[in-house]
Amino acid sequence: MPLLEVKNLRTTFNTEDGLVTAVNGLSYSLEAGSTLGIVGESGSGKSVNALSIMRLIQRPGQIDPHSEVFFEGTNLLEKSESDMRKIRGRKIAMIFQDPMTSLNPVLTIGEQISEAVQLHLGLNKKEAFDKTVEMLKKVRIPLPEKRFYDYPHQFSGGMRQRVMIAMALSCDPKLLIADEPTTALDVTIQAQILELMSEMQRETGAAIILITHDLGVVAEVCENVLVMYGGNMVEYGDAPQIFDTPKMPYTQGLLASLPRLDVRDRQRLEPIPGQPPNLLRLPPGCAFAPRCRYRMPICAEPVPVYDFGAGHVARCFLYDERAKDQRPIEVETAPIVSAPAEPARA
Repeated sequence: MPLLEVKNLRTTFNTEDGLVTAVNGLSYSLEAGSTLGIVGESGSGKSVNALSIMRLIQRPGQIDPHSEVFFEGTNLLEKSESDMRKIRGRKIAMIFQDPMTSLNPVLTIGEQISEAVQLHLGLNKKEAFDKTVEMLKKVRIPLPEKRFYDYPHQFSGGMRQRVMIAMALSCDPKLLIADEPTTALDVTIQAQILELMSEMQRETGAAIILITHDLGVVAEVCENVLVMYGGNMVEYGDAPQIFDTPKMPYTQGLLASLPRLDVRDRQRLEPIPGQPPNLLRLPPGCAFAPRCRYRMPICAEPVPVYDFGAGHVARCFLYDERAKDQRPIEVETAPIVSAPAEPARA
């Protein structure tokens, strides 16, 4: 049984302009001890997916009652709020994008970490202090006994992110969700944070969901990759499958837009033209079709999932037998992507 299994997750926000579908029927699973990278443009639904798992969606947002999020075999969406408070931080922890806004500015770093371990582990003040100092040592905060009494503004960005990791892992959670944990950090600190997360994972055995737009980070630390677009999965596979044999034109476009040090004759990057879809009015069928050079009339129909074997799947009509006789519809600007491979099994 997977540690986490998300089934048909649909999260919407009721706004003055209409219903925004931020996550639209997303399904995937995660095994214990593994690392899943979730990638995609801003607005693709990555963070809303994480907040939905944590049950942190607030009005005007809501999760569809037909959605299911199974953690250790139990549907989290059926849990009461009091039960979820026992799970958050204890069994499922989250590192948020901006540690400066996630940490309380009027409480010391030590107070914020020790509060969590006292609540979830039942430790007294002395035990909580010792546990907090131990966690600060693990994330390589110098002079942890002294820095226990410092406030967030007295830490650098990289050190605040280390504090967030220490707080998230202080109760030995089984699942760690890291939402853009290296955003706005320089490459040296970024490498240290990623190595620290990997080291802590080896020690605790926690599964990790790494949400990022940085494909270089994903290639370095993730075993499996989920590519999102328009609130849903467009491709899923292990890292070699996604980076070596991408099937979905959107995934191919993401990879083509990256700078490459191993290609000497490549002078210009190849951006994906156009804009992400309007979540108020998602196009019928494939959400990426308006930006795709392979767009065909069939792309206006609901897109099934095509299986390429060994766990590699994608949503794209390029691999459908019905698309053989259809000619691509011209698009004014389109991503330059490699030609599609052989048809897959639907």
